[in-house]
Amino acid sequence: MIFRFYFQVVISLICILGILIWGNKGYAFLALFALLPIIMRMKKTTKPDERELQLFYKTGNITFGGAILVIVLIENISDVVINGNKIGNFWGVLTIMSIVIIQGITGLIIYKIQ
Repeated sequence: MIFRFYFQVVISLICILGILIWGNKGYAFLALFALLPIIMRMKKTTKPDERELQLFYKTGNITFGGAILVIVLIENISDVVINGNKIGNFWGVLTIMSIVIIQGITGLIIYKIQ
């Protein structure tokens, strides 16, 4: 599970930076998420136990609160232009990738604390 959260944070950050730098061409970075099932199959991980599932659900609940904050933040900065690309034009994918980053960071924190 920890690897999955690291993967989410790194790939989401790459996607956000790619979209902010290259605009519509940056959507190609979303294809990196297709590597997760391949990598997880190669790792041959065991099924999560009851404790891990409980921590995973806790991560999802905290992520929901962070998602609301991200949506409000992106709405407030939607007029900002980075490298000729207006954030408001890419609000959907930026919101989703930000939520995935929040879930990854939250999961890493929760798993390290517990």
